[in-house]
Amino acid sequence: MDKFLYINLFLVILVGLTKAQTQVGNPTASNIELQKVQGIELTAQGQQNIPTQQTFQEQQEIRDILLAQEFLEKQRQQELLQQQQLQREQLLQQQREQILQQQREQLLLQQRQELLQKRQEQLQQQQIQQVNSRLPSLQEIQHDTPQTNLLANASKLEQEVLRVISQGSENFALQLFKTLIQANTAQNYNCIMSPFSVWSLIVLLVEGAGGKTLKEIESVLGLPNNIAYVRHGYAQIRNALNVNTSTLEISTVHAMFSDINRPVYPDFEKTIEQFYLTDVIPVNYLNTQNTVQTINGYVTRATQGRIGQILRRGDLMDANMILISAIYFRGQWKSPFNSSQTNEEPFYDEFGKAQGMVKMMFQRGSFPYTAIAELDAHILELPYGNLNRLSMIILLPRKGIPLSQVIEKLATVRLQRVYDELKRASDEYEDDEVEVYLPRFKITSDFGLNQILEQMGLMDIFSPTNADLSKITNNQIYLSRLIHKATIEVNEEGTIASAVTGI
Repeated sequence: MDKFLYINLFLVILVGLTKAQTQVGNPTASNIELQKVQGIELTAQGQQNIPTQQTFQEQQEIRDILLAQEFLEKQRQQELLQQQQLQREQLLQQQREQILQQQREQLLLQQRQELLQKRQEQLQQQQIQQVNSRLPSLQEIQHDTPQTNLLANASKLEQEVLRVISQGSENFALQLFKTLIQANTAQNYNCIMSPFSVWSLIVLLVEGAGGKTLKEIESVLGLPNNIAYVRHGYAQIRNALNVNTSTLEISTVHAMFSDINRPVYPDFEKTIEQFYLTDVIPVNYLNTQNTVQTINGYVTRATQGRIGQILRRGDLMDANMILISAIYFRGQWKSPFNSSQTNEEPFYDEFGKAQGMVKMMFQRGSFPYTAIAELDAHILELPYGNLNRLSMIILLPRKGIPLSQVIEKLATVRLQRVYDELKRASDEYEDDEVEVYLPRFKITSDFGLNQILEQMGLMDIFSPTNADLSKITNNQIYLSRLIHKATIEVNEEGTIASAVTGI
């Protein structure tokens, strides 16, 4: 801007000087006549020639200066253009190098993913072989017995099948919780979930899956690749989890809401109804409002009003069917807390920093309590009911140890080790009392599990092109969403919890 003003000012000054000198060098006619009268012998022509010649020289010098400046300006502009062109070429070169680097990184990432997928497939196959190696083959026990009655009178086999499938369910629960915690380490929030609700719902898909999809389900859920074993083991677990006493109540339900306009195969409906006690409910998906009300009403009844809604009308778009798994739990403490001893106290995180004030319950009594060095955590067991069938296991990390680290180690140490240590401590310190401080709380969680399960190895079932659920319907279907809702309330009397999983 300053240079622009300087050029304009310089030109104005040059124009002013030129005009002034020209006026002096061009005498008027009156001036010439006056000179003649006074006897001056210089002619008018002579008076004009001298100043005119001087003016031309000055103008020529000015033009030369301007031409020189114009030349310099053009040269400067040309150098500027050359510099800009060089910068553009350098930028293009950098962009080309970046593109090449991205291509190399993508290629390397693709190679790593292919290698990881190959290793994962090998691991899945090894896991399936390990599960099957712990079970007798069909040829060893079949003889002339029909497969439907294969497990009816084989008590030892029943126990082994139940152990293998229970262990698979436990591994799935720990891995699911571990992956969920790792995916949300940056977020500081409370969480409640029911791994069994998720596990039991995906088990149903074993009856409708094939190929690689089936292998992934068997591997992630820890199932043997024998459908008779799966059916029998699942029935055993579900029967054990249906209890109704004055102090303890557990109920689990499954339902399939099929679209009457796009029906599923009758064999699939019959199978999940017979072996998995699944309620098969045909509905009209074109009437979205009634269908959503029917499904949400089923969930409300199954959870005794604890969870009132799992679907909205938009969730039915392009859906072929909806599968629901719900669980309800109500347990009274074997040793209830005295509400008069509940006080408002601070709640601390693993680093000893106060997170807020809570209603802290308190009691002193004989409870199984131990510490496991491998977990870096203290463990307390609070039993429900009078028969000691179910308990709440509480893990308290040592100071400075994140909860995520304890969960990760728990997947290695295994729950059976925890139970054994609690049993040993209970036997050795039967008369010792423990002071228990437990917050009174209520937590509700609602989240999707697609990405979590994909990280665990359940991938093809979420792919529109790779999912093989060909035994369910003749349409190409896949799991578009897997949603999970859960709630828990812990107070002086006991615990009430419910969860529902839908796909």
